Amino acid sequence: MSTEHTTRGVQGSHAANTTSQGNNLVLSVALFVLLFGLFVAGLYVMSLFTLWTFVIGTMMCIVALYLTFDLVPRFLT
Repeated sequence: MSTEHTTRGVQGSHAANTTSQGNNLVLSVALFVLLFGLFVAGLYVMSLFTLWTFVIGTMMCIVALYLTFDLVPRFLT
């Protein structure tokens, strides 16, 4: 691909090449505190040295990671 093809495509799309306004800061901080807190709480529950607390803590960590990587991008886009 030549240089002319790449520069013409960039020059023709100035309207589409704008910076977004970003995400809501309050929502971002609230989701971070909630999900990080859930993950840390899961690690704490896992450390209580019984089988059921380990299983419950593991599930808490898995839910926190699921919400972080699957549902948060839906809210913050």
